This record gives sequence, C-alpha cells and structure tokens, in this order.
Amino acid sequence: MLAPEEIRRVVSALARMGTSHVRLTGGEPLARRDCGQIVESIAHVPGIVDIAMTTNGQGFADRVREFAAAGLTRINIHIDSLRPDRYRALARRGSLAAALRSVEAACRENLRPVKINMVLMKGINDDELPAFCRLACEWGVTVRFIELMNTGPASAFVRQHFMSAAEAREQLARSHSLALRFEDRGASPAREYNVDHGAGTIGFIASETEPFCLACNRVRVTAEGRLKVCLYEADGLDLRALVRDPAVGDRQLADQIAAALDGKRSHHPAFGQAGEAPFAMAQIGG
Repeated sequence: MLAPEEIRRVVSALARMGTSHVRLTGGEPLARRDCGQIVESIAHVPGIVDIAMTTNGQGFADRVREFAAAGLTRINIHIDSLRPDRYRALARRGSLAAALRSVEAACRENLRPVKINMVLMKGINDDELPAFCRLACEWGVTVRFIELMNTGPASAFVRQHFMSAAEAREQLARSHSLALRFEDRGASPAREYNVDHGAGTIGFIASETEPFCLACNRVRVTAEGRLKVCLYEADGLDLRALVRDPAVGDRQLADQIAAALDGKRSHHPAFGQAGEAPFAMAQIGG
C-alpha cells in the first residue's frame, strides 16, 4: 500500500492541478493504523481545503477528536439498516449502536455536514425509508439513499434487489414533503431534498438510472496506488511505481496524471451492464 508520505505526494500533485477536496474511503479507512497520520499529512498540502472520510463508524467515535485535530472536516457513516439485527446481518460485523455513537460524536465535534449513506435494497431494507427520513429530521444529519451498482460479482444480487432512486422518492413522498434543494447540483453525485419544510435533508445517488458522468469531476486512488478516473475502469494508472521511481520528479508525475485525466470517460457502462473488469465494492470503496 502507499505510505502516508507517498499519499501526500500524490495529493500534492493533484492539488497543483486544482484538486481542493479529498475523501478517505475504503473498504474501511480505520483499518489502517496510520489513518490519523494520513489525514494530518494531507491537511498540510497547500490548496487542500476539505478532508472528508467515509467509514462504517465502528471505531470512529473513540477517535473523533484525534481526527478532528488532524484536520478532518466532514464525515459520512455507512448505515444500511436502523434495526440492530438487520444491521448485523448486512454488515456481518460491528453493531448499529457503535455506528450511531459515531454519528453523535461527529455532530458534537461539528464535522458537518454529517451524512449517513444507505444503499437501497428492495426486499431487504426498503421498508426502512421513512425511519431514515425521520432520523434526518430528528438528528439534523443528511441521509443519502444510494442505488446498488452492478459491479460484476454482484450482478445476480443487483437483479434481485435493485431499487431505483425514483422508486424511493415516490415512496417517501407519500409520507413526507420533499422539496428539491438545488436545481443545478453541479458536480455533486447526490440530488438533495429538504424534508418537511426544512426539518431535515435527504439525497439520492442514482448512478445507475440517472447517471451524472458528464458532470463528474472525481478521481480515485486505490490503497495500492492505482489512479482510476472511473470506478468501472479496468486498470488505471500505476502511481505507486511512479512515486517509488527516483527518476520520476514532480513534473513527470503531474504529466502522467494529466494524461490519465484526459481519458476520463463521458459515461459509464449502460444500466445493468458491468464494467471492463468485475470487482467487488469492498475492493475499491463506496
């Protein structure tokens, strides 16, 4: 995996090209013992103004002050169910209580907006949509409902349990007032709504049925140092080899990254189709 100083060098190269926001995701970022060190090293990169993290929340509450002091500014916590038994069955580890403690801890440390990510799964957790909506209103957090992505190995599961963002919106509109927050969401992947006249905020990420590829301004660097300009990309640029090559200076590194960005696709595979190489989301992050 890339060491913290190597991650910092990659982020520095991207920052010189205009990147200002960084998100640490996974898998689970806290699985790395040096996660706090990574946050701190990125926070000192000129041009970086926002550092976010996506986590399952199982160990975050105990370290929230450490991360806030290191420079973390925002947090997303993944919770697919508000029922303890169902949460455990879906996550296969940890507890709902621990995840909710992390939500509370993030709110106390003002790592806002605090967001909860919930993957829509028909026949599994779609009966909980109103409960998540109430949580957004009562806790003052943003809940984002995310469509399942067809990443290859999960194709059969996706066919059985896929639920579109439109279906979820229609269901919630029966019990709540939803008002679109921004007509033009820019490069944001989520279309956000105010709930019950501003009592809460929810969002929908519809990467399958309402793709936003043309507005996407994101790239991903895997733990092993692969630069991927699209989640569905087969390989990506091997940054690890570049940053570990003493003959490659910062200018050459930036040139290689720029060339990769020039190949950023205008669309991902059509709805229901997997990418060039099947992958599991646990391999590359949410």
